[in-house]
Amino acid sequence: MVKSLIIGGGGVGLGIASCLLKAESSVSIASRPATRDQVAKSGLTRTGIFGDFHAPPGDFAIYSDLEQIPPTPFDFLLICVKSFDTAAVARDLASHPVLVSPETKILLFQNGYGNFETFADHFPPERIFLARVITGFYLTDRHQVEVTVHAAPILIGNPLSPSSAEIADLCAAISRGGIPTEPTPHIVRDLWAKILYNSMLNPLGAIFGATYGALGDSPHSRWLMEQVADEAFAVMDACNISTHWPDVVPFLEAFYGQMLPPTRGHESSMLQSIRNGQRTEIDALNGAVVHLGGQSGIDTPHNRTVVELIKFLEKQNSHRVDKETPPRR
Repeated sequence: MVKSLIIGGGGVGLGIASCLLKAESSVSIASRPATRDQVAKSGLTRTGIFGDFHAPPGDFAIYSDLEQIPPTPFDFLLICVKSFDTAAVARDLASHPVLVSPETKILLFQNGYGNFETFADHFPPERIFLARVITGFYLTDRHQVEVTVHAAPILIGNPLSPSSAEIADLCAAISRGGIPTEPTPHIVRDLWAKILYNSMLNPLGAIFGATYGALGDSPHSRWLMEQVADEAFAVMDACNISTHWPDVVPFLEAFYGQMLPPTRGHESSMLQSIRNGQRTEIDALNGAVVHLGGQSGIDTPHNRTVVELIKFLEKQNSHRVDKETPPRR
């Protein structure tokens, strides 16, 4: 039986774990201690648009530290933590080589840019896969995740190779468990399409406290979103990064005509993080555009302004941090 270790007990981690468990795969989870305690006691429950599922505690293993995990390698490591925790998780896994064999595949179920590069500092890049997720997961309790929205199948691929043979079985298992998942030979294009979408909506939704629909309706916020997108395309062009549109004009047509309308009522996850006093993933979104722009000589003043405003809000709300509040990815 294929063995998977899921690192991260937030919404994405528990959501994917529920699929693999429903498909009768062997699953272990590494999470925060409070989440470990609750899930070990109550089991894992999934509700929402793909139906209800419950896995009792005896059906899987859950740990709060890699040291607790029996020293045998896994077939798949699924990284489901926030992007600002990527470096620490990569270092921790590299210091536990007994969990990773030469055949182990590492899948990054994360937002933004830079996660692949961080893991490639510790593991062979041909074994690292990216996942593009535009499914909404929400923790209703530490052991319970609700699937709230699903815009398209989860896509998984390696940026350096179009081959999907190594991940075909895992994609099939997640699909059998309830959430459609497919291999893709174009994961970089897919991921940058999501980065563009998130960079335009997620931080501005947090700054203005507005839904995505409200941002799209106002000429003032539309102007700012378009400046963010224009700078991102200039940076991508300078860095030889491609997505599904040749330039910003057809992208904006698709954005307003196809991408934004289904999520008009959506509230930014970054806004939820700010309200909860939690750190955001701004550095992996607009911050990545600013960073790459600096490396390639492209000015990104609007993205930089967005980053600085979010950093201000993070600082202003940091007193609200509850160390026992689980991440709601």
